[in-house]
Amino acid sequence: MVSSITGSQASDTLAGIYPQPTTPSGSTNSFTDQLVAALEGYLTQSGQSSNLQIDIQPTQSQVSGGSQFLVTVKNPASATGTSAGVTTSADPAPAAPTQAVSTQAAVSQNTAPDANTQVNRSLAEVDAYWAAQPAAVQQLRKVSDFGARSAMAQQLSDQGYTIDRAIMVWGWDPMKTMATRQMYGYTWVPGYDQASVTSPGMALSGETPYDPANPPPGSVAVNTDFANGLGITNPWA
Repeated sequence: MVSSITGSQASDTLAGIYPQPTTPSGSTNSFTDQLVAALEGYLTQSGQSSNLQIDIQPTQSQVSGGSQFLVTVKNPASATGTSAGVTTSADPAPAAPTQAVSTQAAVSQNTAPDANTQVNRSLAEVDAYWAAQPAAVQQLRKVSDFGARSAMAQQLSDQGYTIDRAIMVWGWDPMKTMATRQMYGYTWVPGYDQASVTSPGMALSGETPYDPANPPPGSVAVNTDFANGLGITNPWA
């Protein structure tokens, strides 16, 4: 048996299926009666109507011009009940705020840059550069004091090792430094003790033009071969 408890009494549940022109209060009663009848029919067909109570209470509507009811189906033998909100309106209900927030969060997550990937790639590039150097030159990376590092670089240069001042002593990023040199047309740059050179294609009167095809002994080769296999296509990304 299904019994109904509503905010406004209905004398005959089944009669409520047929709406009647009444006052606004009567219209509300008619709707609740229809809703009770519909729920009774559904519960009866599904075999779940035994000893159930349907409680319908009007609540404040979130839709302009509409009415909202709280429907609770209770089983007296159980301590719990199932509630559902019912809204009546000529306009469609707005999208659930939680859905909009979830969608926005998903978009932000998909478009946000992966900082960990960028850091790991940069470390891999620097590690690859130093790993390509002779063991004696690799020791420069372990010297944190700039003065001590400069002194060691000078000693290594005197011993015949090729020292890249910008990367090995000043600490510039290897990939970005080499890529920038390539952009300006350099195929080599002076070693630690070598004199500076003019820019490619921009020699002034009296200066020795830069010769990209003939690097002097001890000069630093400009290339990014050390990063082969790392998949770096844009060092500034």
